[in-house]
Amino acid sequence: MAAAPAAANVIVVGPEGSERERIVEALRPAALSISTLTEGEALGHRHLAPPRLVVLVRGGPRTEREAAQVRLLSHPALHGAPLLVVGAETDVDSYGGSLARGAAAYVSSAASPPEMRDLALRLVRAAERRRAEGRADDRDRRRARRPLLLKVEVEDRAQGARLSGHIVDVGLSGCRLELAQPLAKGAPVGLQLHAYRKSTGIVLAGSVRWTRPGDGGMHLVAVRFNGTSAVVARRLFGLRG
Repeated sequence: MAAAPAAANVIVVGPEGSERERIVEALRPAALSISTLTEGEALGHRHLAPPRLVVLVRGGPRTEREAAQVRLLSHPALHGAPLLVVGAETDVDSYGGSLARGAAAYVSSAASPPEMRDLALRLVRAAERRRAEGRADDRDRRRARRPLLLKVEVEDRAQGARLSGHIVDVGLSGCRLELAQPLAKGAPVGLQLHAYRKSTGIVLAGSVRWTRPGDGGMHLVAVRFNGTSAVVARRLFGLRG
């Protein structure tokens, strides 16, 4: 068995070969510390240092890739880290299936290197923010809250305005958004979810709980789902509690 890697910001998991190396080379300019492991090596190391991000690179049938991500997320050191899944398919079922089984994000293997780096850096920054807030691991598990990076179009139903942004984490009662503009507390909103470069056609309804300053001039907005949308979100994102 290979020696356990030193602490890394990112662990890229997948079969040895050109595809895994291509993803590593795409991420390298982001100045992240990167280790590579096969799935067997990752699961065999019981004392891995918890990373900021896990990237799963795996071809083959969607069901096998989803089973692999479930196995990875069962590892004690990897359970709390956001998981970015890289797959060849771009259909909504592949995208949604990965998120429902615990992935924080899904991206097509055909995505450009800058797009790969942007996703990775967003997920790493979110993981660092959650740790700084003391929200990672045990507290988030109790609240069934987990990392997520999902493009969303937000309809501010009080002002009749639309904003583009991202969901950055999700739980049973609601989610947090990263937006360029703040939203007023109590404002009713509709969140139209987007899969890889296309809309899913799913809209979650809720209301704004609070808005706070975020990173890089952005705003962090907490949204509480209404009753029906909370049930839908639980199914979409595989939330338990």
